[in-house]
Amino acid sequence: MEANNNLAGESQSDISENSTEPFDDVPLVKRVGDLAKYSMLLVVILATIYFLRKKLKELGITWSGVLDAIGNISTGSIVIAVLITLANFLLLTGYDLIAVRYLQKTLSVRKVMLGAVIGYALSNILGWLIGGNAIRYRLYSKWGFSLVEFIAFISILSMTFWLGLFLLAGLSFVVLPVRIPPRIEEDFPLHPVVLGWILLAIVATYLLSSALIRTPLRWKGSSISLPPFRLSLMQVLVSAGDFAMASAVLYVLLPSGIRGLEEVNFTNILVAYLIAMIIVVNVHVPGGFGILEVTVLYMMPDDAGVQVTAALILFRIIYYFIPAIVALFLFLYIEFQSPRSSPHRQI
Repeated sequence: MEANNNLAGESQSDISENSTEPFDDVPLVKRVGDLAKYSMLLVVILATIYFLRKKLKELGITWSGVLDAIGNISTGSIVIAVLITLANFLLLTGYDLIAVRYLQKTLSVRKVMLGAVIGYALSNILGWLIGGNAIRYRLYSKWGFSLVEFIAFISILSMTFWLGLFLLAGLSFVVLPVRIPPRIEEDFPLHPVVLGWILLAIVATYLLSSALIRTPLRWKGSSISLPPFRLSLMQVLVSAGDFAMASAVLYVLLPSGIRGLEEVNFTNILVAYLIAMIIVVNVHVPGGFGILEVTVLYMMPDDAGVQVTAALILFRIIYYFIPAIVALFLFLYIEFQSPRSSPHRQI
């Protein structure tokens, strides 16, 4: 799930593209800013394509070989992957439900589920920077969220995202059997075990603070209240479950001949997926296309390149494209069924 994963400032930037307020007085500044933003995105996409092509060429991977590898993936594995994907999108509802409860908004579970499924599935394809937030804002503004409430909503989703990622990465580095290739490990700022303890300490500090600090925290005239411990614990568990399930979808699609090997165990797939999501969130490539593939291929043994590439292609279809198509039809259905109304602009 990468979607679930953006900062409030960025969400406000996305929404402001539809606003008629601050930037109307300085259209040139806004156009230059948009040009720079999308130019950098284009550079990142081109660089990703270059590195992916280079890696595939190094491994001697051909399209015919990948097609043969896809044919060797069992029907049972594909069915299990689809079932895990369905369960994962059901779990994604927890992200939105936590945010709705924290903001004390009254919203039916049905709408929360629709917002989560549509928001995450389309953001997985479009990316937050290109339009993921705008689509989500369109839905939640219909359901009574002001702009400020929506920005707070996105901030809570972002916090939930990072908590689960930190927890799983910390546990993987400290407890679970991870074999990081030397070419990857040497780029780590710290030894993986040390980094793992730091990540776990961050999560523990957040949970402890939410349990003990009940007065609002004030900074530069602003205040923020930490979620109750129960909601904070839900944040950690929902996000960790999300990443674990997404990684499991990819893992079960690996051919049984290489699945479970020392360097192709579930933990390595999980860590590769987490690293890819960190990169995707920071560079905003839509769907993380190319980034996930390059990261996973670098984390796997070279002789498993063809099988891993085949699993990645099926993963894209099952976890990204099919949910996005379903989400698009759901979004269009809501648009045509709902009465026309302008989004809330109150601040």
